[in-house]
Amino acid sequence: MSLAERWLRCLCCWICLSLGGLAGLAQAHDVPPSTLMLDLGRSGIQLDMDVPLSELVAALGQPLPEAPEPWVLSQHERLQRYFEAHWGLRSSDGRPYEIELVEMHLKAHDNPRWRSQLGLQMRWMARPPEGASTTVFSLDFNAVIERVLNHEALVYVRRDVRNGLLGDKPLLVGELGFGSTQLRLDSGAGSWWQALWLLFRHGMGHIAEGTDHLLFLLALLLCAPLRASQGRWLPGKPLRATLGSVVAIISAFTAGHSVSLALASLGWVNLPAVWIESGVAASILVSCSQAWRPWLGSSQVVLAGFFGLVHGLAFAEALRGLDFDGVTLAVSLLAFNLGIETMQLGVMALTLPLMLFASERRHASAYRLSLAGVAAACALAWLLERSLGWTNPLQGGLALLAPPPTWLTCVLGLASLAWVGQRAWLHRRDGQCGGGLTAQSKPG
Repeated sequence: MSLAERWLRCLCCWICLSLGGLAGLAQAHDVPPSTLMLDLGRSGIQLDMDVPLSELVAALGQPLPEAPEPWVLSQHERLQRYFEAHWGLRSSDGRPYEIELVEMHLKAHDNPRWRSQLGLQMRWMARPPEGASTTVFSLDFNAVIERVLNHEALVYVRRDVRNGLLGDKPLLVGELGFGSTQLRLDSGAGSWWQALWLLFRHGMGHIAEGTDHLLFLLALLLCAPLRASQGRWLPGKPLRATLGSVVAIISAFTAGHSVSLALASLGWVNLPAVWIESGVAASILVSCSQAWRPWLGSSQVVLAGFFGLVHGLAFAEALRGLDFDGVTLAVSLLAFNLGIETMQLGVMALTLPLMLFASERRHASAYRLSLAGVAAACALAWLLERSLGWTNPLQGGLALLAPPPTWLTCVLGLASLAWVGQRAWLHRRDGQCGGGLTAQSKPG
């Protein structure tokens, strides 16, 4: 082998090793994609855009800034104009949507394979042209892609109540890249009737799985068949008055949580989650103290209304993010509230006859205090867990009751039906006997 051939072979080996090293380096630093999250409403579409800063500055022909935050602030108008020129929505007949930038900020990611951990997050609102709907439209996006040819944009639908998406499980609907920068979406398969049914079931499930909400109401209703007198609970309350108390308590709780749920969903009230969850636990403790001794007299209605406001703030977490569109939010609130009330009435129907039965027994006070004590123990465990971060020793048992198992629901239902049937039979028997009674004198 000649010297020239040896040099040529060495050169080829060096080139192969260099290319292998470059391939390994490229693999070590993945190209992060952009993500587009769509929330589809009846009268508008919200889009949350997350663009990696490293890819954005490469598309703009600039080095990665050493001080990203000040750079974004100084380039705000330029970045807004850039994206307005590189993305948009169009109706099925080709007319453009009106788009508006709502906010822009940097967000840190935690993928070690990316060269930069910062992403530019933007929230946009898009309004369809007159006469167009938000069910069928096309999305155009070529930001970054036009200059960084290996860049991709992942498109998700995060919220679309017409098709069963409430934000917890975004649906990947397309990938955009070089040569493919347009995506057509059609969400017309869903309907607002399906949305109503979905949110109705969502409200029912929220109560069925919300053991703390149910314990609060049940603790208040423990005293519904009783009357307060001189700081003590006494039996003998008429059935009609008992039912009136139950209706008043549930109505006050409904009014309270409906108001705060609407305010929180609109973003007008925003409290830390730990405060809200701790407040829910504290509400159970207060209602249990009322079951032990009527320190508020017979005013469980006041407690139900006041703490209903706290529980409504907790309910609002289930509708978080639907406030971008007024019609969507209104439909969601209506159906979700109806689901909550239906489940509450179902629980009352299962448990109220048993509460009435227990109030007539010889050891009624022991039953009431025992149940209130169990509820208070659960509430105290929740309060320490939510406010101080302590481990909840009752977590295992509480998890078995959320939602209540089918066998327990059936047992409660059969027991309640048995009590109602017995009372109806006794009432009928006493009525028949009363019609044939005559006054008799005792023998001397």
